[in-house]
Amino acid sequence: MMQRYTCAIGLIVLGPFLTAATGPDGYGVDKSAHRDHLKRLVIPSSHLKGKLRSSLEELEPFFDPADQFDLRELFGTKSDEGSYEPLPATFHFGDLVSSIDPDNEKTRTRVTINRASQTAKQNLLREVEDLFPSGTEICFNGEVTFSAPDLSAATRLASLVRLGLQWLATVGAEKGVGFGRLKSVQVSAPSKKNTSANPALAGTTNALHLRITAHEPLLAGGIKSRRTNYIASRQELSGGLIKGALAAALNEAHGVFPVTKPLDASCATEFPGFDALVRNFSAIRVTHALPVLAGSPRPVRLPLSAVEYNGSISDVALSRESVPLVDGCHSPAYQGDAKKLDPYIGLAKPAELFVTRSEINDVSQRTAEGQLFTYQFYAPHTDEKQPKPIEWICNVNFDSILEPAERTAARQQFATAVHLHLHRLGKLGRSVTVAANDGLATPAAHNHDLIDDGLVLVTLQSSAIMLDPAEVRSLPLGMDLHEAYAKYWQDLSEGSLELIDFFAHQGFEGGYLYHRYLGAAERADHPNRYRPYYLTLDGSLFKLQVVDEEKAIAVLTRWLSGGLPLPKWALDEYGKYNRAIWKNCPFVPENGYGEIAVNLNWHWDHPIESYQAREVDNDKSA
Repeated sequence: MMQRYTCAIGLIVLGPFLTAATGPDGYGVDKSAHRDHLKRLVIPSSHLKGKLRSSLEELEPFFDPADQFDLRELFGTKSDEGSYEPLPATFHFGDLVSSIDPDNEKTRTRVTINRASQTAKQNLLREVEDLFPSGTEICFNGEVTFSAPDLSAATRLASLVRLGLQWLATVGAEKGVGFGRLKSVQVSAPSKKNTSANPALAGTTNALHLRITAHEPLLAGGIKSRRTNYIASRQELSGGLIKGALAAALNEAHGVFPVTKPLDASCATEFPGFDALVRNFSAIRVTHALPVLAGSPRPVRLPLSAVEYNGSISDVALSRESVPLVDGCHSPAYQGDAKKLDPYIGLAKPAELFVTRSEINDVSQRTAEGQLFTYQFYAPHTDEKQPKPIEWICNVNFDSILEPAERTAARQQFATAVHLHLHRLGKLGRSVTVAANDGLATPAAHNHDLIDDGLVLVTLQSSAIMLDPAEVRSLPLGMDLHEAYAKYWQDLSEGSLELIDFFAHQGFEGGYLYHRYLGAAERADHPNRYRPYYLTLDGSLFKLQVVDEEKAIAVLTRWLSGGLPLPKWALDEYGKYNRAIWKNCPFVPENGYGEIAVNLNWHWDHPIESYQAREVDNDKSA
């Protein structure tokens, strides 16, 4: 069993010093100091990690064979050629924060000299932020966290960090002209990370909910397009992301490398105390985690039937008109066109941060060709003058584990595992704290009766695989998807529900996701094949008529707890190649997809005041 250790890092840097931010903070300043989401002057963890890695790579040939370390394992590396399997780092650095925050706004002028004229080169006069006079000692403090089997091994790793940092001469920007000279380095002896024991769960339900508090800005789920160098984060943390991070954390804690190794029954004995969790890991369902103000209920996705007209919000799902109108002639604005319509009830809006990062060429020590990227992060607080803390909240369901004793054990072990080991989330392994709580999270909007006057209104809370893209492509030009969706609900509900109407939108997910999952199985036989996943997106609403009430109640109850199952065509298509289906298709219910809400009170509380309905009321009153 591995233990988590932390070493405090202290650097004393001599001024002038500048770690350049993404862009200028003030008018006329070409390069300003980097500050974090709390406006503190910092040396970013990515800069420190990159410098340390380069330093150790220079020193590696001189290491004693008995002291060799696998730098790929410690610092992470690119996926191997032809593979899309990530190889994450096991060293986790925090930003180094300055002990002083200068309040001056001084700048320093720099120029480039023309070699021929020995005068300032045209258009190359720059103003850079100058926070510290020459010779000023600036102390930066942070920490590094890692896993080791015992204190002796942890001490060796701490010595490795100390050696690498001591080998550095400078840090930050403008090093070639004397900025950022490193005077001294201190790396403390490793201390074990003590985590309080997770209290035993008292509830008897088959569910938990997690509240995730981030200590750093998060980057989750964003994929870079080939046509841009911009990577945008998603606000939600998908269930697959949370499950993958937990699997990696358990592997690292038990000394299993690579940490991306899947958890299943074949390796349960390698995880003493978590054997039931590992045996049933693929059956556990984790919904997407959505951002809320700390302590608030879990957000609810409004249906696409929500509309806006003259600043008021209504819903048209219960309208009996084929084309709902207001004032007899005006169409309300649906979510694609509405200006004030918030698609969620109770969703918090995290502050956005933008950071530009680059890969450094080992030879030139400059940005590698084509390796400059801008990332969008979400901060763990709102974007206000007085920011409010934000947390991400999700549900965890264990209903698919049929044996009661096994289910109870897996539930308790899951709560213990996230409490003890799940400390990193997102693309860059940002620091988080996760609290597991009994039962499902309270929703921000409640449901009506499961069936109302023979009607069932199903709203997708997360995207789902529903329609076969091959069948959609074969439809005649101009034909809508009513027949295709009607067949889907007929088959999935075992004939108990019939589609009346729908408000839906669709999208493709492919690229990296295809190559990482289904492409990994098909690559040998179809090296140039590409098949994106075809999803019906969150917010889509389906108006269903009950045909068999008893059976309808049974399937709706099952879907509410376990999500919409994959249709038969998807099970056949993605269940090939003798692999578990989640290895070919990440959009399974266990990863948070296919979450639904049934008969939201919203529909009855906000019906559209249609023209025809008002005419009927006027006739009755007359």
